[in-house]
Amino acid sequence: MDIRRFLGELKGRGVYRVAGFYAAGSWALLQVADVFFPILGLPDWAITSLLAVAAAGFPLAMGLAWVFDLTPEGIVETPSNSIDLKQFKLSPYRILELFLIVALVGMVGFLYLERLTPDTRPPHPPIYDRPAIAVMAFDNLSDDPSANYFGDGLAEEILNLLARLSELNVAARTSSFYFKGKSVDLRDVGKKLGVDHVLEGSVRRAGNQVRVTAQLIEMKTGYHVWSQTYDRSYTSLFKIQDEIARQVVDALQVILSDSSRAILEDRPELAPRAYDYYLQGREYLRGPLSQEDIISAVQLFQRAIDLEPAYTDAFAGICDARLALYSQGRDTAQFSSAETACRKALTLDGNRVAVLVALGNLYRVSGEYEQALQSYQRALKLDTTNVDAVLGIAETYHDDNQPELAEEAYRTAIQLKPNYWLAYRGFATFLFDAGRFEEAIPHYKRITELMPDTSKAYNGLGAAYLMLGDFAASAEALQRSLEIQPTAIAYSNAGTSLFLMGEFGQAARMYLKALESGPQHFHWLGNLADAYRHLEGMEELAESTYRKAIELAEESLTINATDAQTLGLIAHYYASVGEREKALFYIEQARSLAPGAVYVQYNAATTFCAIDEIKRAGEALREAVANGYPRHLIVVDANLCSLVDWPEFQPGAQ
Repeated sequence: MDIRRFLGELKGRGVYRVAGFYAAGSWALLQVADVFFPILGLPDWAITSLLAVAAAGFPLAMGLAWVFDLTPEGIVETPSNSIDLKQFKLSPYRILELFLIVALVGMVGFLYLERLTPDTRPPHPPIYDRPAIAVMAFDNLSDDPSANYFGDGLAEEILNLLARLSELNVAARTSSFYFKGKSVDLRDVGKKLGVDHVLEGSVRRAGNQVRVTAQLIEMKTGYHVWSQTYDRSYTSLFKIQDEIARQVVDALQVILSDSSRAILEDRPELAPRAYDYYLQGREYLRGPLSQEDIISAVQLFQRAIDLEPAYTDAFAGICDARLALYSQGRDTAQFSSAETACRKALTLDGNRVAVLVALGNLYRVSGEYEQALQSYQRALKLDTTNVDAVLGIAETYHDDNQPELAEEAYRTAIQLKPNYWLAYRGFATFLFDAGRFEEAIPHYKRITELMPDTSKAYNGLGAAYLMLGDFAASAEALQRSLEIQPTAIAYSNAGTSLFLMGEFGQAARMYLKALESGPQHFHWLGNLADAYRHLEGMEELAESTYRKAIELAEESLTINATDAQTLGLIAHYYASVGEREKALFYIEQARSLAPGAVYVQYNAATTFCAIDEIKRAGEALREAVANGYPRHLIVVDANLCSLVDWPEFQPGAQ
């Protein structure tokens, strides 16, 4: 092609001029849309659609400019011989003209195409001060003690309503509800939660009548800023919630935006009995989360749906409950049920923050990380201070082996809600998985200050001390965890401590305890098989247990095929039953997905040990140590073959 001739044709047919006018016009149109579309209440996709139309129209405009001319006689076809190429010279001016047109078109596209790729990083906490408030669980003054769920549910609904207002900083429910039933000074509560005001109250229910008393207390003085008693029928419950929320906003002298006012006015109409079932279901999910409690929650949510088939929050509740059952027992049927419930909730109302966070959790667990990030980000657009969405983003980056972004998001969550214990637990787990055990300990200790009665904090603390070689502190923390609430993971960690001490029989008993609450959990089965393998005369039982663990672990890959930790464990299991090729296949997959993960490299070492690849085992263990795996655990680990005697892996070696 003669480039000079082609450029001359473009010039002669007016294509340059049309391109310049088109780019400038598109720029102006999109600028106007950027300002006025939000004012008109148009959705985000409207301006994206306008951009798509403008982009699609560009080649059409260029084609029409090539074929037709605009003349005093109207639009006519451009004659092919109307252009005098001799007059066209590729001068510096022409080159500059061409460059400016291309740059203008490119700038328009660049500035607006970024809309098509949403930013999934969590927002930084607002720099301005907002009134900080905690909503306590309302006391139950009814004659029926089993009606505690009613006061808790009423308070939680008010909390959720206030938390959706961007003008307020509301303490997380798990933090404020911890003090339920405890004899504490409210001003101490305010200090622990970092709030200026506390909303407390009581409810009394008799048949279809309810009495709700609420009072707002200023922490600095201890004075009541506002109080009110409502005597209404049960069917007026939503109106009571709305009135309390409005009175709190007025008492705090907060000026609401239009979007926040709309939140207070947008309330559902529900059958009272359906709402009652929903509150009872949520009460079960606030408890220790035993399998029996979670199943009861599912049944109650389903009763609510039977009365209100379009009850979005009840479907979201089923999603949360089924996902909790899957996380505990790794039963893939529970995951499928959670997915069905989440998608139904999304269909009913895709703008509910609880639904979007639940859907994000579902995507994250299944390894669909991009979709998870998008779902959490949608939740944050509706509620910019939703800490659970920020934590979801952090956990997604964590699971997707993006540690820098994960750490940034965890720190954002803690800055957003400095007294939210789940933010500290998430960050502590992240640090633990990264081999930063000493850094994790202060965060676990912070949880024990915020939530002294939660077993999870002591369990994590015990595991961190174990990794640091402080066996006495580890045993004390794990014992405290089991005293508070015997959980599968606490039993498993206790079993691991015994395994490293060479007490394989006692370790097996602990792993069997863990399996009582999670019989489908391949991790506990694999640990049990490890203990059996090192017990004399238990070889056959060890192999059958490994094979059951393999079956369940491979089934879990149907949910998340890129879970590097699971792939590494499967490799270890196959190696332990002598299936060399399968072991090598799985460990290479795991290492390619997460080459810097401490436990993936540790599992590579145990895998290579089991198939007598000692040199490769040493290389993998060297990588694990470089990423934080402690040497003092290596020398007492029966799964690490002769590596326990290598000088470089002895405590104190450099």
